[in-house]
Amino acid sequence: MIDKGAAGLGQYPTAGLAISIQGDSKETLAATIVESSLAEIWLELARPTSQDLFQEGEKVRLKYWDEEAVVYYWEAEVVNIASSGKRHLAISVHDKGITVQRRKSPRVSMHIPFWFTVIDAADSQLIGERVVNSETENISVGGLLFETSLQFKAGDKLEINLYFPDSHPMNAVGWVVRSNPFQRDGKPLNEVALEFLQMEEGEQIQLLEFLVQYQSSEATVKNARTKGSSADQPGHL
Repeated sequence: MIDKGAAGLGQYPTAGLAISIQGDSKETLAATIVESSLAEIWLELARPTSQDLFQEGEKVRLKYWDEEAVVYYWEAEVVNIASSGKRHLAISVHDKGITVQRRKSPRVSMHIPFWFTVIDAADSQLIGERVVNSETENISVGGLLFETSLQFKAGDKLEINLYFPDSHPMNAVGWVVRSNPFQRDGKPLNEVALEFLQMEEGEQIQLLEFLVQYQSSEATVKNARTKGSSADQPGHL
């Protein structure tokens, strides 16, 4: 059994974390940790499943991306499955196989156009809905923030295509970790935080390089403006 302090991660799967889990079926599912102890961790799958996706004794992998775009992986084993609905399961996290991928990635505020298709949702009427005129409010390699009139619930799953300047579209699958309603000019909208569940390694690198380059160019522009403003002050020749 893993010792929280010995992990050296600053992160142990704790209650409230929105994570993804993958087992032998290779299907990636969204889940939330509802209870956590050194003995076992109870997960609640974001959606009920119509089939037995997990078995007791099955090896699974948990994945969590924090706000700093640090990716945490935990190797674990299913030790219990609740009989009602099979939506809750308990896992045991081992001290071997834990890896951390630190990606020094900025979260930048910028508007990148993208379209999305709803592939799973608590409201079944949303499934298949396609929106082609969305844009990000901010983005990192871990996920993005956007606004929409659609009312999503945590765990809803979207397929998205991002369109970067001078680059081919980037495809990813993500799930909603929160959706906060607000109004603008009397129109009801929702601010949606999406975490990436599935993304090819090459596309992760493409996104990371784009974000780092964008942040660098923004810093250059800001420094130039600062120098120009200083030169305009009295006493500067």
